[in-house]
Amino acid sequence: MKWLVLSACILFGASTYAADHEGGIHTDNFCSTTNEKTCAHLRFEKWPTSIEASEFIVHVMSPSNTQITNVKVKLWMDMNGHGHGSSPVKLEALEEMNHFFIQDAYFVMRGTWQVIVTFTDAGINEKIIIPLNIKE
Repeated sequence: MKWLVLSACILFGASTYAADHEGGIHTDNFCSTTNEKTCAHLRFEKWPTSIEASEFIVHVMSPSNTQITNVKVKLWMDMNGHGHGSSPVKLEALEEMNHFFIQDAYFVMRGTWQVIVTFTDAGINEKIIIPLNIKE
């Protein structure tokens, strides 16, 4: 009986996790600086703040409909002629094509940040800049 209850709890927990991550808070779509048909958005469970690490999913939508490669995500804040970066984030490719889980994203101060996503799509280097306003 204990195994039955434990199995039910594990299955329920797994299905709840998947359901919770279907929704979330999505940014608008922003498109590549070289190809307006290649776009991306971010999905957060909780909007990021300057007081704790954030996690989010990057979803890249590509007209080539193939898996992108060489994916990098950088956090950057432009400060009128000079900038402020953040420590490197952890990036994990998810099973769903062109979805990437980002961890340890530190937006260390309030203001407008850029999430800069660079990658290769069908042999072409792409760059997408997604602005985020960190209010807290």
